[in-house]
Amino acid sequence: MSAATVAAASATKTEAASPRRGTVRCRRIAPHDESGLSLLLARGFPALSAAGWGQALARTRTWHETEGLPAPGFLIEDGDVPVGVLLTIWSPGGTRCNLSSWYLEEGYRRYGQMLVSAALRDRSVTYLNISPERHTWPIIEAQGFRRYTGGVVAALPLLALGRRGAGEEEPPAGAAVDPAERLLVEQHRAMGCVALWCVLDGRAHPLVFARRTVRRLPVAQLVYCAEGTDWRRCAGAVGRALARHGLLVLLADAPGPIPGLPGRFLPGRMPKYARGPEIPRCGDLSYTETAIFGT
Repeated sequence: MSAATVAAASATKTEAASPRRGTVRCRRIAPHDESGLSLLLARGFPALSAAGWGQALARTRTWHETEGLPAPGFLIEDGDVPVGVLLTIWSPGGTRCNLSSWYLEEGYRRYGQMLVSAALRDRSVTYLNISPERHTWPIIEAQGFRRYTGGVVAALPLLALGRRGAGEEEPPAGAAVDPAERLLVEQHRAMGCVALWCVLDGRAHPLVFARRTVRRLPVAQLVYCAEGTDWRRCAGAVGRALARHGLLVLLADAPGPIPGLPGRFLPGRMPKYARGPEIPRCGDLSYTETAIFGT
């Protein structure tokens, strides 16, 4: 799913094609907006149906309400009709925010900067843009974002030679587990992600994946792995565990080829951008649209 872009090419001309009431305004999204926004987003990003967008918006709202986070985005409305949207998906603690699904109806595109300005007010927050369309890259960079990934690895971990470790649904008794990582795994499973534990030298290492469909092929996209994960030792176990879920192909952001993970590095593909005090590392898309939306 393409997100965080003004999807001019895919927009359908509607009766909201030009300002009508002279009462255009920007405000935070409220729960009662979800029905209208799901239709708007389906026009802008038709890879997901209105029903699918409704589910994505509901999951995002539930996550924010549970964690006491700000409202998940801003909308532009003309009268009482939504004509533009920018979702803001927050991580726990409110220190990182994923800007997603930036779209305005034809005739309202000049209000795009109003949405961006509303979303980027807090300079203490790190903002992510992780699914931009190619034609928006110069715009994003002009807004102060910088690319922090070199490309993506498309891998077949089942072909890894190493047989060490075991990809388990739960860490075995006695394995050392970081409580914060256990909570992260539980929260992402609730979002629909596949989560595994690979035990090496007595320590349980979490790996979280989102299910995606790429050219009708089911794919596991890496959402989270601990910093310094040794793929040379755990790739085979991860491949066997993912295969049990019907997932043979793995996509992982990386600065280059990942040692021990058999596959092909595709430079420049699926770039991720960030702006703020703490630029994330490759291997951490936790609490973003990748985890919550899935597809």
